[in-house]
Amino acid sequence: MRRIAIIGGGFTGTAVAIRLCDSVRTQLSITIIEPREELGGGLAYCGNDPDHRVNGTHELLVLFPDDIGHFARWYEAAGAAARDPEARAESGVRYVRRSDVRRYMNETLQETLDANAYGSSVHHVRDRATGARRVNHAVQIELASGCTIEPDLTILAFGGQRPSPPGTVTAEAQNHGGYVGDPFEAEAVSEISPDNAVLLVGTGLTAADVVATLSRQGHRGSITAISRRGLLPQPQGEVPDVAELMQRLARPVPRFIERHGEGLTLRAAVRALRRDMAAAVAEGRDLKAPFDEVRDAAGWLWPSFTDVEKRRFLRHLKPWYDVNRYRMVPQTGAIVAAMQASGQLDFRVARLAGLEARGTCLEALLVGRDGTVTREAFETVINCTGPKTMSDDPFIGALSDLGLARPDSMGLGLEVDGTGRVLDAAGHAQDAIWAFGLLTRGRFGDMTAIPQIAFRLHRSLPALGEALTGTQCPSSREVI
Repeated sequence: MRRIAIIGGGFTGTAVAIRLCDSVRTQLSITIIEPREELGGGLAYCGNDPDHRVNGTHELLVLFPDDIGHFARWYEAAGAAARDPEARAESGVRYVRRSDVRRYMNETLQETLDANAYGSSVHHVRDRATGARRVNHAVQIELASGCTIEPDLTILAFGGQRPSPPGTVTAEAQNHGGYVGDPFEAEAVSEISPDNAVLLVGTGLTAADVVATLSRQGHRGSITAISRRGLLPQPQGEVPDVAELMQRLARPVPRFIERHGEGLTLRAAVRALRRDMAAAVAEGRDLKAPFDEVRDAAGWLWPSFTDVEKRRFLRHLKPWYDVNRYRMVPQTGAIVAAMQASGQLDFRVARLAGLEARGTCLEALLVGRDGTVTREAFETVINCTGPKTMSDDPFIGALSDLGLARPDSMGLGLEVDGTGRVLDAAGHAQDAIWAFGLLTRGRFGDMTAIPQIAFRLHRSLPALGEALTGTQCPSSREVI
């Protein structure tokens, strides 16, 4: 029996467990290290707020790339569609609650285990991996509780961590009762007085979700949302053809690369995208389609950029990329638009240059695009800057200290090979340590959405099965 430890029990970690039990034809003992009570949630899907929805149609929630209708069938059979009639948009597609994704992953994991002919098991350990020791060719995992786990193979599958406070926020402000450092903490948001003047630091999807929650709570006070560029998430485009998307992801060479060639510089890639977008406008097509093709080609484009180009992208282009990449669902968009129209919600181009506690209020120092400085008081300030990177994770630090891993050059995650094997300090891929999901952005460029994660995992299953059993273990389903 092979022992596997998966660190992180959100969508990615739970998906790895499901696919291993579904694909590897031998008995596996899988331990998932995840501090949350339930598997399948992680930071993205752990909440229960009914207004927090997945920013993609329910047909895009693909766990099995060779069975793209699996989630849709579960959604109907589980009664989720009947419980949430507001999920259906005017276009006819559904944008489901994030909590339903967690439930789906839990139930699919249990169904997979019940049907497993090889007796594989999954054990959830509610703990955190904080340290590591080298044991022969594997890793001994040290937990915060003081316990240790010694698997034959370790898989890193954790994603973004809860946001860090902006560097301009004083310690006194962070400890102030009006400062909400974690917008995903439902209890803290629910306790906000409805008449409070609220400042949201950030204007992305996290801020939009907070606005939707405050609206449902009957918030009457003013809401100000700031960001350096004032960019807002774009609305959803045309309803995607999921089968066509899966075929695009399965292509040996992405369409964007076929048209414009390999080894593009950042400047050349941006110019090519602009040409494609201009052609789409001229032909009356959805402007977001060319952008989606760039997203599909991220795994080809990102590795070809120099470190200077990558830094330039992260500093100047990533905010623009993100608002086109992470689009607002119609339900949330309607709430945001209504609050803007009433004057209750105001989006501003400004940066937070300082935040200090002043009695019952928090005083924010805001600097506008033209350099204008204002001091404004708010009863509540919510950090909506988004999840932080994993560069300071203690387990990753321990692996790096042992020479068993090395951060990618941009600090986005770890260096891995094309199948997900973690590279050691000498650049050698290791059969005993793997990574999937957000940690692999440094290799694949864009690895945050469910379809991209699921498809990358699907492609890696044969190599992962070989590392476990010595022979390739393809999926039990046929690849589309």
